[in-house]
Amino acid sequence: MARPLALLLFIFLLAPARAGDAVSTPAITAGELSEHVRVLSKDEWKGRATGTAEEGLATDYIAAFFERLGLKPAGEEGTFFQRVPLTAGFTVDPASAMSVAGEAGEAIPLELGAEFRPFSASATAKAEGDAVFVGYGVRAPDLGYDDFEGIDVRGKVLFAFRHSPGGTEAWDRGPARMQHAPFTAKLAHAIERGAIALVIVNDPRSFAQRPDALQTAGIGGGDRKIPFAHLTLAAARRIFPVLFGATPEELEAALAAEGAPAPASRAGRVRVTLDARVKPVEIAGRNVCALLPAGGPDAIDEIVVFGAHHDHVGLGEFGSLAGAAGRGQIHNGADDNASGTAGILEAAQALVVRKGELRRSVLFLTFTGEEMGLLGSRHFVEHPTVPFEKVVAMINMDMIGRLDGRALFVGGVKTSPAFSPILERRVADAGLEVAYGDGGLAPSDNTSFYQKGKPVLFFFSGLHADYHRPSDDFEKIDAAGMEKIVRLAAEVTVDVASLPERPAFQKSDRGGFGPPRAILGISVGEHAKGVLVAGLAGGGPAQQAGLEVGDVILEVAGEGTPELGALQRVLGRRKVGEAVKVKFLRGEETRETELKLGQG
Repeated sequence: MARPLALLLFIFLLAPARAGDAVSTPAITAGELSEHVRVLSKDEWKGRATGTAEEGLATDYIAAFFERLGLKPAGEEGTFFQRVPLTAGFTVDPASAMSVAGEAGEAIPLELGAEFRPFSASATAKAEGDAVFVGYGVRAPDLGYDDFEGIDVRGKVLFAFRHSPGGTEAWDRGPARMQHAPFTAKLAHAIERGAIALVIVNDPRSFAQRPDALQTAGIGGGDRKIPFAHLTLAAARRIFPVLFGATPEELEAALAAEGAPAPASRAGRVRVTLDARVKPVEIAGRNVCALLPAGGPDAIDEIVVFGAHHDHVGLGEFGSLAGAAGRGQIHNGADDNASGTAGILEAAQALVVRKGELRRSVLFLTFTGEEMGLLGSRHFVEHPTVPFEKVVAMINMDMIGRLDGRALFVGGVKTSPAFSPILERRVADAGLEVAYGDGGLAPSDNTSFYQKGKPVLFFFSGLHADYHRPSDDFEKIDAAGMEKIVRLAAEVTVDVASLPERPAFQKSDRGGFGPPRAILGISVGEHAKGVLVAGLAGGGPAQQAGLEVGDVILEVAGEGTPELGALQRVLGRRKVGEAVKVKFLRGEETRETELKLGQG
């Protein structure tokens, strides 16, 4: 239930940030941006996890600010809010079971919680049938890869490795991972191809040096149409020889050697039974929706959406990249995405006084559930609070608080031919170095609008070592850089809202995630002395320089790399094509080589 207006005003007046005082000038200033970020990312709001009381406080703060500006409520029932029903977690019935029946009819039961566990996105249903191994369960025709090609999986129980093909950073940490590797993407492919169940398996490459654990937190999204479970590597080692006549390591080696799917099945000889019994725990988040009606003399009934997500990962039970040490710690998400939310508030303040310039209305949206899989924005585009056919474009800000002298990334440039001329003109006056990306697909809320045929732009200052960790705090925000980004995004929004013609949509999928990044061409694992080389990209920089699987990287360009975060920080300061020296450990021997960093 939406909070009544009187309560909103009460919370607004008592807010520690004195949100009303922030509406002091139409100018976009570093000081006001910084204050918004400080409030949104304070410890008391515990990381704004979706559906929590603390997210509710953040949305009250946002709505109260919009009301103070005089914006029109554009949510449900005359409020600033749109309720978004979500699943926060799940319970697994102890009666859930999984077993394998061998050729001689012997049953091999698996232990619930220790060897397998249903996912939150599983149907409560029982499946029994032949098993088929489908590599990584990935369909990526844009990258020339399809684990399902030529395989009839109808009526089958599928087994797929947890991570991505290729063994490269481009797959494991880049846009391909965001688009193709999520559990729910693999589930969607299995359902589409007619499978009756899907089992995700911890793969040998990724779990050589880390705990062989099962996913216990809920996963965002997913159609609960078939049984869907997670299997440990240890359990796979026990049952794969029976199911497929090969170990997980042998199947993974075949995938790596062939560079293509290597399906395996013993149809009609062994059977798998998966009885998954899952009860979702339902919660609700809130999108915040505020409309600035067009006020230009030639105003038309169309809308430009200007948005950002306000949620983060709370106490790190789901989504933290800090590992087990991060669970229970507050993840304040100052950059992700208190920064983008603060930018929306300041931009709204600036655009209110420019209403007379606007030919189209501007709908300011902040989204819930982005961290759970863009769920708030997906709900909005499926259940819009304004006529969706009137939306002509969406402009998104996500993680704009850590520019720190780097180039700003603007994605989605080729999703409309109208965008490039606007950006060229505005960037020239912005005092920013800008890297452009063509496509509309990114791990952020612009994707939801792009997939509905709307042109999109995505403003993003880049990943960093504090991403999805407890250390993403207010003190590290580059407020001066934020001011430049928000000023630019606001001017672009005004220009799009003032175009003489509706911006035409162009399909452009690739290149929307971020600027080119320097990579070594490896997949990694944990090691006590440095970063383990767990896999090599064929023909990549590391392989060409003579690195081998099992080597441990100690230094890159003279900087120590005791763990993955340190390696990421070093590479983040380097350029694609730059020659660097790499010190590494092979066995007990310390060696050194030189390579040119690749592009990821």
